[in-house]
Amino acid sequence: MRTPPRSIRRPACGLLALAASVWLGGCQSMDRQELTWQTLHAIDVAQTLNAASDPCYEEKAWLTQRLIGAQPSDAEVIAWGVGTAVFHAWISNALQDRGAPQWVQKLWELGTLGHTTYAIGTNHEEGVRPFGRNREVPGCRRG
Repeated sequence: MRTPPRSIRRPACGLLALAASVWLGGCQSMDRQELTWQTLHAIDVAQTLNAASDPCYEEKAWLTQRLIGAQPSDAEVIAWGVGTAVFHAWISNALQDRGAPQWVQKLWELGTLGHTTYAIGTNHEEGVRPFGRNREVPGCRRG
């Protein structure tokens, strides 16, 4: 059996990461803010998957780089994506279930939504696309 070209596997991996993050996050009990964050996170994971195999791009986010490295494999990206999705849903549910003050819950929601939106925008600005080809980088040659 032949392995499909990497360009076909990337969207499949992105969709798998999206499905896994929603399923593992317990979408049946998600509120609007959590579902929005999970969706944005899936876009960020798709961008990271696309950049991971591109020699012209490296992971630069401080914590993410320490967790999965500058040039992670697809498996590392998916593990990071699913793990982060589950962790975020767990924190969100714990804050609500334990009766954390509304301002703490809102700070968590708005802080993580803002950070993930910023990450997606920064990735896009640097030329990383969730699906398809990344923008050409002057002075960098791909394979």
